Amino acid sequence: MASRKLFEDALTRYREKRNFTRTPEPEGTVEPAAGALRFVIHKHWATRLHYDLRLECEGTMKSWAVPKGPSLDPRDKRMAVQVEDHPIGYNSFEGQIPPGQYGAGRVVLWERGHWIPHSDPVAGLRDGHLKFTLQGEKLHGSWALVRMGGKRFDPKKPAWLLIKERDSAARPADEYDVTEALPDSVNTGAAAKAKPAPKTVKQAPSQPERKSTAKKSTKSAPLGSPLKALPQTLAPQLATLANAPPSDGAGWIYELKFDGYRILARIDAHGAVRLFTRSGNDWTDKLASIADAIKALGLCSTWLDGELTATGDNGAPDFQRLQNAFDRAATTDLVYTVFDLPVYAGRDLREEPLLERRAALEALVQKDAGEILRFSAAFAARAADLVASACKIGFEGVIGKRADAP
Repeated sequence: MASRKLFEDALTRYREKRNFTRTPEPEGTVEPAAGALRFVIHKHWATRLHYDLRLECEGTMKSWAVPKGPSLDPRDKRMAVQVEDHPIGYNSFEGQIPPGQYGAGRVVLWERGHWIPHSDPVAGLRDGHLKFTLQGEKLHGSWALVRMGGKRFDPKKPAWLLIKERDSAARPADEYDVTEALPDSVNTGAAAKAKPAPKTVKQAPSQPERKSTAKKSTKSAPLGSPLKALPQTLAPQLATLANAPPSDGAGWIYELKFDGYRILARIDAHGAVRLFTRSGNDWTDKLASIADAIKALGLCSTWLDGELTATGDNGAPDFQRLQNAFDRAATTDLVYTVFDLPVYAGRDLREEPLLERRAALEALVQKDAGEILRFSAAFAARAADLVASACKIGFEGVIGKRADAP
């Protein structure tokens, strides 16, 4: 198969371009996937400053040179030229590539984290349209890589566009420039001095660097605050029974009330999933299919909050059928509907506005995630109308939440 041929030869071009007796870059090997898929971005002062985006796929880091770097503005379509695959061992590389070597110049690790493809990444790379979520220290939310020149794979035209999707992590370019606001290495926290590759021909005098017109922003790009360690347990938010909807309906969102079991999912730093009831009982072994569906999202250091249900003949949750499923130890058809993201990628989001958490959660749990794992839709209609409609189709009612509340 062509994909296997590409896999076997993935690092050939990388090795042919380098003399490993002179360059400090790692020679590397093709490695099997181990947990969540990794991504990095190197800041590279070669002939000209550029950024190298690398996504782990099929045992190597698929790589693109992005001359202007990533932009959080969906209106910016950044050129990304696909280059040779790099070894996974390159992810931690920082240093000076010596003169006369391929890519000579200073390299620092500008960004790192995990990435979640929204569909089969191999097919996306082949067809020229790859959508994914980034969980990094500087970059978050949904992104797209779109190959220029049509869907058919053409190695002679490796030009792509890197585009930020419209979500809560997007920012207008005139408000925030992530490469300017966060210029440093994620390892050292100190700006590396640009060291262009030496040339053997005389260079024209360099022009003064233009000052960016982007406004400085005091708001950091990532949501939440970093955690020293992922909590072993987490107390879920609880609803209060009300006889009537809020008198002031502005600023509220409403979700359907599911008749099931409250389940919290803990995903550790290695992507291992454990499922807990509201009272803290570990139900992972009972809900293996749910755990597998969550693991397939490729998350790490994250907590999800949701409701476990069984679907009745009318399409609404059926609590008796849910109990029967456990009695028969037949839980493969149960559904886990997630509605909150209290911790994400090692960051505590519990003090963030609900709408921000929901936007991040929706980007992770796509509509095509399957029947087992779902995202709880929110409604902005009148609460009384929603309650009547929900009860009519077999739901218990609705849950009202302040959109701007933690």
